Amino acid sequence: MSLVLDEKDSKIIEKLAENARITYTDLARVVGLSDVAVIKRVKKLEEKIIKRYTIVVDPRTLGYKVVSFTGIDVDPEKLFEVVEILKNKSYLKGLWLTTGDHQLVALIWAKDDEEAGKIHKEIVEINGVKRVCPAIVLKTVKDIEKGFYID
Repeated sequence: MSLVLDEKDSKIIEKLAENARITYTDLARVVGLSDVAVIKRVKKLEEKIIKRYTIVVDPRTLGYKVVSFTGIDVDPEKLFEVVEILKNKSYLKGLWLTTGDHQLVALIWAKDDEEAGKIHKEIVEINGVKRVCPAIVLKTVKDIEKGFYID
C-alpha cells in the first residue's frame, strides 16, 4: 500500500533520516510548522512509514575488517529452510529474499579474511545452498541516508 506524502512529510522524513535525534523544535523550524503540528505528523508517519530509529556504525572501527554483500544461490524447495538457518547467525547483519542473480543476499561482517572464508564455507555447506558469491566492500562511496525496511 503506497501512501502519498506532501512536501512537509517528505522534508520531515529527510531530516529524521539525516539525524533521528533532531528535536521537534528544530524540526518544526526547518519544516515551517509548529512543534505540535510536527509531533502529530511524526506520530502519523511512525504508524505507517517510519519503521524504526537506529544508528549507523563503521564496522571496521568495531574490528570487522571484511564486510561483504554475499549472494546465496539455493535450491528452490530448500529456500525457507536455509532462511531459517541463516537468520539466526550472528555474523549476518542483514538477509534479504531477492530476484535476479541470487535468491538471497546476506550482509556479513567478519574480523578478517580467514573468518570471512570460514563463514562463506559454513554457508555453502548448508543443505540446499548451491553457491555463495561474496562481494567484498572496499569503500563506501554513497551511504543510504534514507534507510529502508521492507516487510
